[in-house]
Amino acid sequence: MRPNLIVIASIVVILATNIALDVSTDIPMLIRWTVAVVLGLVVSFTLTKLSKRRQQTLTNGTSGRP
Repeated sequence: MRPNLIVIASIVVILATNIALDVSTDIPMLIRWTVAVVLGLVVSFTLTKLSKRRQQTLTNGTSGRP
């Protein structure tokens, strides 16, 4: 996956989490943003790890072919 898509997905998750917490709870803004950023970092880390694993699988799979 391209790095730009990982960043965009993380930003969308952060904003969606913040909006969902804002609408559904009365948690203070600083805590809402902290939760949203932590969740965004988890998504970013997960997508990066999956992307590296996929790239490694594709690289290893094609190296043995003539």
